[in-house]
Amino acid sequence: MGGEQRTGEAELGRFRRRLLELKREGCNVLVVGDAAGASACRRLLGDSSAGPRYRVFVAADADRSSARDRLDAIDEDRTRDAAAVVVWRPGGRDAAGGSSASADSLDRDVTVESADLHALGAAVAETVEALASGAERRSPARLRLCFDSLAPVVDGHGVRDARRFLLGVTETVERVDGMGHYHLPGRYDRDALAALFDGTVEVRRARDGVEQRWRVDGMDTGWIRL
Repeated sequence: MGGEQRTGEAELGRFRRRLLELKREGCNVLVVGDAAGASACRRLLGDSSAGPRYRVFVAADADRSSARDRLDAIDEDRTRDAAAVVVWRPGGRDAAGGSSASADSLDRDVTVESADLHALGAAVAETVEALASGAERRSPARLRLCFDSLAPVVDGHGVRDARRFLLGVTETVERVDGMGHYHLPGRYDRDALAALFDGTVEVRRARDGVEQRWRVDGMDTGWIRL
């Protein structure tokens, strides 16, 4: 354990139990921070040691190749895991366009070339439902979603519309007992969106590595090593 603040073992134990409950129920967390967000993302997307994962990466502020690279670096068994990338290009900047899917691997790429948040929300919901279809795939926290990042949504539509949009996406993730995390750059006001999420995790680089600080249900872990 590292960082400026230390949290008692009892408090950390209570936090871990609550986090396990949220995973069973389906949950969404807000990830705040710039420099070390990718490290938290890899942890939150989950490994495959406990069974196959079904991962959805929404690239709102990232390109398709970087999204695929991040997903491929995590997948430990490509015969079991499946991944989908939803690329949002409100200005039609992605010439590749279109969508593709493999029936065997369930891997798919979808491009939304519209500024309309309803179109993006529909594409995300359809992709989540496709990967999570089947009873065995709806086991708690099997489906993981990364939204990177919320900056274009807030900048292009304002906080009010962003909240309405996120309400739909988070409900979709919870409906399939999944776990979603949403990157918010540090320059934005997290309090304007935090109430939509089950918790927030702040990430930073420290002298001895990357640290995280979780806030869930009034609990605060303090800074601990990621």
